[in-house]
Amino acid sequence: MKLALTTVLVLAMAASASYPRLATLGGDPRLMLEDYVEMWAYPGTISDYEFATGQSDGTGDADGWFGLVKNFDGSTLGVTINHGDMLEVLYHPGTWGMIVGLDYEKSTEVEEGVEITAKDMGFDANWGTEVGMFGDYSDLAIGFGYGKATETIGEDPEAGDSYLNVGASVRGHQDAFINLFPIISAGVQMSTLIDGDDDTEDAKATSITVDLGAGHNHFVAPQTAVVVGVYTGVISTSYSGDAYEGWDSRMHVIIPRITGGIEQYVGKWITFRAGATSHTEYDSQGDVNSFSTDFNTDFGIGLHWDNFTVDATITEGFLHDGPYMIGGDGENGFMGSLAATYTF
Repeated sequence: MKLALTTVLVLAMAASASYPRLATLGGDPRLMLEDYVEMWAYPGTISDYEFATGQSDGTGDADGWFGLVKNFDGSTLGVTINHGDMLEVLYHPGTWGMIVGLDYEKSTEVEEGVEITAKDMGFDANWGTEVGMFGDYSDLAIGFGYGKATETIGEDPEAGDSYLNVGASVRGHQDAFINLFPIISAGVQMSTLIDGDDDTEDAKATSITVDLGAGHNHFVAPQTAVVVGVYTGVISTSYSGDAYEGWDSRMHVIIPRITGGIEQYVGKWITFRAGATSHTEYDSQGDVNSFSTDFNTDFGIGLHWDNFTVDATITEGFLHDGPYMIGGDGENGFMGSLAATYTF
């Protein structure tokens, strides 16, 4: 189930493996320019792209996804299948863009004469446009998401969890070395743990997220592009309900998060990529306080033939241990996630 813009833009954002180029350039779609993945951060950019793509994240149990976006007489329309486990419709009539996603799954089985029903649904809507807020111009995005997953066993009340979130983000553009400034994202997410017990209060958590950052996305040489972003921010969460007894609040601070990558074009057909993410975090909950740091690297490759492109991440096992010539468990393959895209 995919959460809406609020979750996509939180500070602890992980690189989506189904976007190989994004994953190897720091994993933050707000830093991407001239790459269609930015439309999921800022839907006002939908009209900048026309493409068909098929992608897989290479984890073995994933189905991948397919998308098609095309301009028709001044309006851009698109559809994706299984993107974030959702069916999405994309629309841009000329001055603004919108992405609406829906997912619904239901299954029923009988075990030892007892019927078990599971339901999982999600809905999100993200809207964006261009505004004159910061710098030369700015991209503005507003998002909403709702989801619920429950299980009912026999005559027992349903149990599960649900979420509701809203968020917004703005990205300024300017003609300078720091060409993406400011990048501001904020959102609220409310989640509920449904325990199915009428004698206890359902557990609820409300999180407020705010972050501020700046980015650089430029060619520093004719065949070399660099993408870098620096952010700082906070996630403040309050709790209520019997399941959170003793948990009143939690504060999570990123100080800072740095993402980036470099892209080197080799001739007309090949691009090599390398990227990294680093973040230092402070977490406080009651009497428990902690500092932690994390650093990750990613490598990838792009192959180009006219309007057709294949992007892939290079698996960590291949880099450290080399490929298996015979046998192996699939973790030492050359390509991890894979995307094949045709640009109209």
